[in-house]
Parts: sequence; C-alpha cells; structure tokens
Amino acid sequence: GTSRFLYGSLQLYGAIDNSLMLLAKELLEKLSPRSREDSHGTSIDAITFASRANKELNFYRKTLPDIDRTVTVRDDISGLMVSQGNLLIGSTLKIPASRVEALIAHEVGTHVLTYINGKSQRLKQLYIGLPGYDELQEGLAVLSEYIVGGLSSPRMRLLAARVVAAYYLVDGATFVDVFRLLNSEYGFERRTAFYITMRTYRGGGLTKDAVYLRGLVQLLEYLKKGNYIEPLLVGKISADHVGLIKELQYRKILQPAILKPRYFENPQIITKLEKLKHGLTPINLIERG
Repeated sequence: GTSRFLYGSLQLYGAIDNSLMLLAKELLEKLSPRSREDSHGTSIDAITFASRANKELNFYRKTLPDIDRTVTVRDDISGLMVSQGNLLIGSTLKIPASRVEALIAHEVGTHVLTYINGKSQRLKQLYIGLPGYDELQEGLAVLSEYIVGGLSSPRMRLLAARVVAAYYLVDGATFVDVFRLLNSEYGFERRTAFYITMRTYRGGGLTKDAVYLRGLVQLLEYLKKGNYIEPLLVGKISADHVGLIKELQYRKILQPAILKPRYFENPQIITKLEKLKHGLTPINLIERG
C-alpha cells in the first residue's frame, strides 16, 4: 500500500525497456480503438464457463486420470485466476462467447496444464515455478489464444496498454495521468482505462502486467530460431531454463511433458505452428476475420 511496493515489483518483474514500449505504442497506434470484442454478440456467465473448463480438464484426464485440480466459482474472486493449478472464477463474470475458447486455452491449456506437468516431475520446483517463469507462462498463454483463433485486436490493444501503463508508473506518472493518457490519447473507454490503470497501481505499483506482451515477444523470437513449444510445457520455467531442462531430460532426471494442449490434436493448427517459425510479430497474430 505504499510507494515502496513498486521496488519489490521491479525486482520480480523488471522494468519496461524502450523497445517494448515502442512496440506497445505501435500496436496502440496501428490497431483501431473502435474495434469491439463482439460487443453485440452473446456472452456466457460464470457457471457456463466453469462447465466448459471442467470439460477441458476431463479431456486431460483421459491421459492422466488422477488429475485432482478443480474449477470453482467464488464470490471473492474478480475475473479469472489460477491458484496452485485450480481455476477460480468470479461469480459475476461475463465473457463474450467469442473469447471462451481463447480463455480456456490460456487458463486451462497453459496455466493449469503446466502446473500439472510440473507436479508430475521429480523436481517440485517445476510446479512452484523457477525464477522468472511468469514471462514465459504469459507468453505461452497469449500465444495459445492465437493458436485457437481467439487473439483479437481489442485483446492485443489491452496487452499493449498494460505495458504503457507500467512504463509511466515507473516513470513517476500518477494514477490520473495514466488514466487520462489511455482514455484521451489511445481511445480506451473510461471504464477500460480505469481498469487497466487500477491493475497497474494496485498495492503501490505493480509492473507484472507488462510481462504478457514481453513474454509473447520473447516466445516469438524463440520459435523463429526453429525451436518447439513442447519443451516449454514441462512446468513453470523461463526461456533461460530450456537448455537445463533438456539436459535433465537427457540424464533421465526429468521426463517430457505428460500433457500437451488440446490444440496439438487439431491438424489445422499445424499450419499456424509452422508460420511461427518464419518470424511473426505480435501484430501478425491478430485474427482479423
């Protein structure tokens, strides 16, 4: 609740470098603020989303029957949260139908899945999380939204705005400064601009929200070099740990990831995965159709 909290945040999640800030501004300038996330379409409630999430967990139980993670709707949760491999859903949650599969891939197919994979290994640090794991986790989760066809222009603008907000937080801007910037200069509705700013200034200043876009950029560079997604699913690791993980697997200390995201079973996805090896940028990932 004080400004000192920001320094702990910077130690854990880092500051925002100029290249990431420039990318965020480019995305906000090139993507229209008038686009809406299926604003005239249908939406689903928390109970319906929980049912869909449980269905996804049951899919993974075909491979690993003893999965004991749960999906729970709670009054004390706002939005969605994965805690110790359990998906917690706020009881007032409303999700556009067009976002459901993307969120399932993000929350269950990435965060819950890597927890379960890590839990199955001999080294329990893999489910607790190795240092710096958040960046790769969120990069994988956002990329999964693209793979299942759900990474839209409003979603990308949101991720870019989080970077801008975190940058100006560290630079000394006030809550009101950042709110006005997002609302007036970048065209976010007042409610959305307030929500982004609130997430950034909570606790005294939290730069965590910048890791979504930074992790995506890092992951795209990793895939551009001809690397594969599968080794990243072994648990909650950072990109810096991939070499170590491969060495431990070679020595039979670790095993390959037991579970793979459902999208690996879809033949049509192979084309998207191949495209990633040719060096796509974040703006190339946006589903325009």
